[in-house]
Amino acid sequence: MKIACWAAGLLLLCMCLGWAGEPAAEEPLPLQQEMSGFDRNVALGVALTMRAATAAELEELQSLAERGLKAARGAVAKQPDSPDAHYLLGSWLLYGYRVAEVQHISYDPERGETLESSTQVVQGMADGANEGLAELKRVTELAPTEGDYFLDYAAALADCDRLPEAQGLLKSAWGGKPTLSQEQKMHAGLLLSDISAAQGDLSGARQWIYTALSLDQTAAGAVERLRLLDAAQAAEAAQALLAEAEEEVSEEYGEEEYWGEYWPEEEVESEEELYWE
Repeated sequence: MKIACWAAGLLLLCMCLGWAGEPAAEEPLPLQQEMSGFDRNVALGVALTMRAATAAELEELQSLAERGLKAARGAVAKQPDSPDAHYLLGSWLLYGYRVAEVQHISYDPERGETLESSTQVVQGMADGANEGLAELKRVTELAPTEGDYFLDYAAALADCDRLPEAQGLLKSAWGGKPTLSQEQKMHAGLLLSDISAAQGDLSGARQWIYTALSLDQTAAGAVERLRLLDAAQAAEAAQALLAEAEEEVSEEYGEEEYWGEYWPEEEVESEEELYWE
């Protein structure tokens, strides 16, 4: 999950907005309560990926994850046509944090390579992303006119390295399918910028930022994105100049002649001279 660690926060915000106006069902689901559990799980999980965890924190994280995923599956089972229920399940599957035993190879000069396992905090409640993405796609089918759901699904595709699919959906939304508000369209433009940058198209990424800014000059995150693009393009230009200089030297001298200027053959000592006793 690479494009937006902030995507989880965005998912939470959308869930809050979506569920706030949801009428009470005959058998109300504890979606608001489970959203709070998801919020706590993500906040704790992010923190524990950056520092050592206590036993109590790992226990709390795993408890939240197991209870939250079970509740989300139950919500979908009770209300299979509820976009909010599918949204909650997709959010847990893709962005929830859990405790897992991870195997890795370690090397010791005496024992050589050994296979060891360690407890780590990982993102994602399933071994792959397919189920979570399918849930978010189902949300867009149940609520086809809700732009936020559509954008979140595209962002999730990008987070799962399915960049061409995400790019196609966002360009479709930019063209009016589905119809987006100006704020949503601006968000789509910034996501398209992130995807272009991830694909190595820095000029395209910059153009999408300018396009988003044409809709709202105070677009959140646009300035920071431009700063990062400036740094990336400067590094790219420096690398190109270095490669060009190396090519010119190679063409002028030839590799053997160039290195021979620094280590003339007649000055190189034999192996016996270098390692005499």
